[in-house]
Amino acid sequence: MVTKPMMNAQTGTHDIDIKLEHKDTRKIISIECKLAKKGDFKVLKQNKSGLGQKGDYLIPVKCMRSRTTKSNDKALAAANKFNVSLDAFITHSDQYRTSSFHVVATSIGNAFYETGEDEEANISYRFNFTQEGMEFIKKLNPPNLTEAFIQEFVYNKVYLASSFDIAISHETGIICGRKKCLDKSNCGFIPNYPVINFGNVQNLESTLVPYPTNKWIEIEKCEAFFDELLLKI
Repeated sequence: MVTKPMMNAQTGTHDIDIKLEHKDTRKIISIECKLAKKGDFKVLKQNKSGLGQKGDYLIPVKCMRSRTTKSNDKALAAANKFNVSLDAFITHSDQYRTSSFHVVATSIGNAFYETGEDEEANISYRFNFTQEGMEFIKKLNPPNLTEAFIQEFVYNKVYLASSFDIAISHETGIICGRKKCLDKSNCGFIPNYPVINFGNVQNLESTLVPYPTNKWIEIEKCEAFFDELLLKI
């Protein structure tokens, strides 16, 4: 059963964007909906530890807490809830933990938009892509290459990942970028911009569609993904 709970989350609590209830076990899977980082589709120019190899096609996902905790008492309460030290929580105050939600879902469309400004200083939000971006989109095999169709096509390309698979840990190999983090390879927080890595698309055979190499999955393949997740929660 899929529902969208009506909640009024306060500081220290977290609302649920989408709730999945498994009828047989009554287990609840919480899904956090996030946008891809605006205009940040990119190709890695060099190997980067914890991120990817030179030539990998990447789409970062904006995944951060909107309610940061200011007062010391509330920060301490939140640290206790996250089961971390106060210093660790303060260092990562705008970041999620795996306990915050089970799954993050994102559309990649926002990665191909940018904010611009005309001569009269009016702000515009427009669909735009680099040559590499267009090559990537073509590899996804849209049935129509008109701009209007491509806009809708990439908006509807939705990917999912388990919070366990995007957290900073020895298992995932993701590295924390916070300067004050004392455990950069295993702090357990989720980066502000976890990345969907499609690998080196240029090396793909012409008949193959790019697919994430780092445990993100297409929403069309979500049933097996959720079945596996049920065994972990």
